[in-house]
Amino acid sequence: MDFQLSDIQKDIKKAAREFAEGEFPKVAQECDREEKTDMALLQKARDLGFVGVFVDEKYGAWVWGIWRPVL
Repeated sequence: MDFQLSDIQKDIKKAAREFAEGEFPKVAQECDREEKTDMALLQKARDLGFVGVFVDEKYGAWVWGIWRPVL
């Protein structure tokens, strides 16, 4: 069995890392201190497809499936 990431999966992983490294440091301390979630940041993550429910491909889900958030 091949456990290597596909090129698309590598791109998703890279995009998620860039998003996290670019956005999280700006709000992390405040969110920790105040025990709150930055809803604007959460919305950005949603817009980029990093947050969501898992829907089987046969119902129209993205081809990345359940592994996308794990990347």
